[in-house]
Amino acid sequence: ALPIFGFIRVQLKLIRPVSVPACKKPPSMQDAKKTTSTSRSQAVKRRTSFYLPKDIAKHLHISSRTRASEVIEALLKKFMVVDNPRKFALFERAEREAQVYRRKIGRAH
Repeated sequence: ALPIFGFIRVQLKLIRPVSVPACKKPPSMQDAKKTTSTSRSQAVKRRTSFYLPKDIAKHLHISSRTRASEVIEALLKKFMVVDNPRKFALFERAEREAQVYRRKIGRAH
């Protein structure tokens, strides 16, 4: 069967700080060519941690074949978060008859 494409709205509710690279802007192509492998590994070690504001929402374009781990990785990339993706989980939220249900989505889904 062909995959179905569409948008999902992901609401972030993080309870821990996230880490981002310490530099203010990503390196340009010229900077990347000048960088040696030693300075690259040092740059990765320099990071800043902070709390994201509560209830940030992002829309992602996905297919019916997109796994939960891919959604997490896309969100981390979008926010330039360098933390291990396995530290994060994705939950489905549904409301029925004034009750809110949450279900953890497995990494393979």
